[in-house]
Amino acid sequence: MENKKKKTIAVVPARLGSQRVRAKNLRLLGGKPLIFYIINALKKSKLVDEIYINSDSELFKEIADRYKVNFYLRKKELATSESMIDDYIYDFCKNIDCDVLAVANPTSPFLTENDIDNAIKNFNKNNFDTQLACEDIKTHCFYKGNPINFSTKGQHPRSQDLIPIKALNFAVTIWKKESFIENYEKNNYGVYTGNIGHYSFEGLANIDIDWEEDFILAEYLIGHMKHGKSSNIKYDPVMDDLNESGKKIEN
Repeated sequence: MENKKKKTIAVVPARLGSQRVRAKNLRLLGGKPLIFYIINALKKSKLVDEIYINSDSELFKEIADRYKVNFYLRKKELATSESMIDDYIYDFCKNIDCDVLAVANPTSPFLTENDIDNAIKNFNKNNFDTQLACEDIKTHCFYKGNPINFSTKGQHPRSQDLIPIKALNFAVTIWKKESFIENYEKNNYGVYTGNIGHYSFEGLANIDIDWEEDFILAEYLIGHMKHGKSSNIKYDPVMDDLNESGKKIEN
């Protein structure tokens, strides 16, 4: 007997309120609202069955209609600055049918469909209850004055030899819906449910737009990509007489 295909729904959370940048999900980036980019990537995904914008504002119903995705109206009390992610996800899970829930960050405009599909494949392959999205950072880190990924008892280790710190960025975080519901109803939380795994995104997928400065940098990057510009690698003229291994070319 064949295993039943798991129904995977992607949710794009989009509160209207934002403390750091006013209505940032509707702020134009490259001529389109920020939220467009994650929706566009999700629509190209081969593994996402349905897409929902989850918001407290009917303005996002217009966005959902424009881009031909579903809309879920979140209760106002689940959309304040003090609201917890566990609560609005639980509310959604109790009302929308699915097996796997992928919450995709609207402030990650450079995520691609391949990034999304690879994350879902990893989740399914490893049979996680929760898969947290993160970025691997190889740098020397301290917490409350204590080193956490290296030792100060000895020579300073090279950064490339460090065990990377996994910094959560919630680019695409994935749960088994039933596991989430069960844990929430038992313990009043759901984000950290059951068998927890991590999925590390790479490169531009880790760019997260939270501050005004982030929009400025992203606008330059969008323009660069839109015009199909490729990086023309150049070096200072002192490199002209060196070969690829860094040795001087003998005349």
